[in-house]
Amino acid sequence: MRPFSSKGIEWFTDDESLVDLVKEVDIPEGGRRGYVKTECQGRKVFIKSFVEKGLPGFIRNRVASRGKREYDLGMRLLSVSIPTPKPLGYGISRMGSYIIQELVEGDTFIAAYNRTENRADLLTRLASLLKKMKVHHARHNDLHLENILLVNNEFYLVDLHKMRIKHSFTVQDEASNLSHALVGIYGDLNDEERGSFFACYGTPRIREMVEQEMERLSARWVRRKKERAFRETSMILRRDNRLYLAGMEGCGTGTFAGLIKKDRKVRIERYTDHIRKIYRDKRRLERAWRAHVVLAYMGLGIVPRAFYVEMPHGSTPGHIAMEDLKGTGEELDRYLDRRYGSMSENQKRRLEDKLSGYFLMLTRKKIVHKDVKACNVFVSVDGNFIMLDVEDIRFRALDEQALKRMLVQLNTTIPKQVGTRARTRFFIKFTSAMKVDRRVIFSSIVKESLRREIVYEGVNGLVRETW
Repeated sequence: MRPFSSKGIEWFTDDESLVDLVKEVDIPEGGRRGYVKTECQGRKVFIKSFVEKGLPGFIRNRVASRGKREYDLGMRLLSVSIPTPKPLGYGISRMGSYIIQELVEGDTFIAAYNRTENRADLLTRLASLLKKMKVHHARHNDLHLENILLVNNEFYLVDLHKMRIKHSFTVQDEASNLSHALVGIYGDLNDEERGSFFACYGTPRIREMVEQEMERLSARWVRRKKERAFRETSMILRRDNRLYLAGMEGCGTGTFAGLIKKDRKVRIERYTDHIRKIYRDKRRLERAWRAHVVLAYMGLGIVPRAFYVEMPHGSTPGHIAMEDLKGTGEELDRYLDRRYGSMSENQKRRLEDKLSGYFLMLTRKKIVHKDVKACNVFVSVDGNFIMLDVEDIRFRALDEQALKRMLVQLNTTIPKQVGTRARTRFFIKFTSAMKVDRRVIFSSIVKESLRREIVYEGVNGLVRETW
């Protein structure tokens, strides 16, 4: 390869046309990660920089720079017919390294997956790609679904600098590729889709091991996002004593309009353009903000949109500013009290389907709410649901004990006019895909519910009913 220098960067490329390009284009400096999209003799070109920090980064950059690694790995993948953007050259500077590639443009796998009506086809092709990686001993080490691009109906692997092509490929290497690729969508798949995927991959027996590894990856991912909740990142911006979710910096600036609620745990105030939830306990404040941040990373609109958190200072308690849901719907207990009696049977069945589907979605994504009273489930005017009291959200699998507690809470906080058959149908729909003893759990829920009275907030105030 021909080496040459430009702007403190030593470049290596066999493509003479790139020499003038890198001398002219504004290359991202080594002190920050960046990307450049440009053209060279009619070709679209992509230049990516890798930042190296501290002494370990300096040594790594000199011994095995990430730019050169990605270049070499890209060439090796192409030699075995695994599509990836064609490497054109790489560069090394004191502060980092760079790679030049042909620019390929398409959807990420996850974008295509969220849009498609034919998930089975995408999953079959994903299984084929992973099988091919196994044959050629390619362990990616960062194979989330944004690192697989769908370009002209073909999958391309990107972000290769962590990848290893190994002499031998163990079952742990297989499980790594499979678990990284599947963890973001596995909760959305039904058991038939999961079985079909592993059948297409050709090693059904590895499924249990992959599922265990996905549990570990999910827990680690949530833990890392929680750790970032109080640091400035691409998702979070610090402004004095406030931490904003990115894009919300101009929100939550209105004036005080009134008190909504006050108890020993929280004070909730309405402002002209937002709600403030003021926490007396700093730990509850931090727990709520961490949950908001994790859900923001997940891209799930299942709670009120948070704008910022203001940390406690002096004698002033901290608070979270969030969107005001007033006028966009009402809590489930009031909604049922107001509407259930006038609903047709079809409308009631559709409500059961949507609500059970919503809770099943939360379960599959390992989201558990510890206080599922009907007043904490908001029904929007478009028929969707939002969970309130975000500080009670936990990110873990729903075990039998939590399932019983959740359904007893819900059972004893919805109006009595929602009859036994409707409650039973909801239970059957919600638990249909769960591997639990449904008869034992149902019996336990009934017994515990009958020991309590029904208490909910109706349209005319607090209501108490006996079974």
